[in-house]
Amino acid sequence: PSPNLCLPFQFVLEVKHTSLWFFGCEDCRKVLTSPTGAFTTPCYPKDYPSSQSCKWTIQAPPGFIIRITFHDFELEEAPGCIYDSVKIDTGEESFTFCGVTANNLPFNSTGNIMVVSFTTDFSVQKRG
Repeated sequence: PSPNLCLPFQFVLEVKHTSLWFFGCEDCRKVLTSPTGAFTTPCYPKDYPSSQSCKWTIQAPPGFIIRITFHDFELEEAPGCIYDSVKIDTGEESFTFCGVTANNLPFNSTGNIMVVSFTTDFSVQKRG
């Protein structure tokens, strides 16, 4: 493949936050390598549990980049996203979001790896 071809990782970040088994949700610390796919916060579309720490590492083949779009994004809103947040590491830059600010925003990696982290506090929960 030629350099920097975009591998269409249309990850629907219906963020399925790390699930703890006693909540009855899936684990959310995963390495994703499929050419397309989606991942969601734990318990989505129900509210995510409190005190979560999720990490999705998306890997494309060498020479490809990754594009991710949040199709349904709703986290607790706070100045500086100090309570619940999603952080996207594209390789050279990182972005942090909360509230509904990332809805339908596409992000491209600068290399063949992108990391999405989701953290929540102990109080307010939203859909993800």
